[in-house]
Amino acid sequence: MDAEAARKQLLAQHDQIRGHLKACSFWARRLLDGEPVQAELDAALVQLRQDFAEHNSTETYLVRPLLRDSPGWGTVLIDRMLEEHTAEHAAFWDLLGGAPRDVAARMDELIEELDAHMAAEERTFLSPLVLNRVVIMRRRER
Repeated sequence: MDAEAARKQLLAQHDQIRGHLKACSFWARRLLDGEPVQAELDAALVQLRQDFAEHNSTETYLVRPLLRDSPGWGTVLIDRMLEEHTAEHAAFWDLLGGAPRDVAARMDELIEELDAHMAAEERTFLSPLVLNRVVIMRRRER
């Protein structure tokens, strides 16, 4: 897959995750307000967890091969991506784990952290100034 297509796919996954975060937030607020919506929140959380896991796998699968042949620059970006993902994703899984009521209580923190994480990715290795065929080819030539 070329860089632009990979970037487009990963950004679409970010949008999808943001949509699931909104749904989870909606159900979490209702659950914390005492409404009997645990099943709805649980279903929304299952979908969010699945999409988050799929995105993490897809991101590594698509980005690594595109950047790996760019000595120094690509290696640094890949190392940074993997280092950040390992620590941040473990923290996200902790926030996503547990009973729906427990996750609901952490929902605002989860949304803030995950949105900041995706925004950082979009500014760095998912930026059109990085994940771009021309930029990658120039970096490989150096």
